[in-house]
Amino acid sequence: MWSVQPTDDTIDKKLKKFKSNQPLIKNYKLFVEELRTTNDPRLLGELKHGRFQNCFGKHLTKSHSLIYYVHAEEQTVFLIDLDDHKNLYGRDNRS
Repeated sequence: MWSVQPTDDTIDKKLKKFKSNQPLIKNYKLFVEELRTTNDPRLLGELKHGRFQNCFGKHLTKSHSLIYYVHAEEQTVFLIDLDDHKNLYGRDNRS
């Protein structure tokens, strides 16, 4: 079983911010439980690059994602950020 923990209070603040978004909250709770019980949490998300290099991301709703880091040796998953795609990655300024 994996330990799942936030790196700081960012996730708690975001959960309070999104408290009225019940599908997001429900999917977050289900995914955290899935992270705890899976054999390899790296297989549940998509490997990221750039700002979140070496982290994984998982869409919890159409527009919200959870970013996490897996420390395999310690069997710990660190929750990095939870937010709307445009806030996590920036807006696409291409024309």
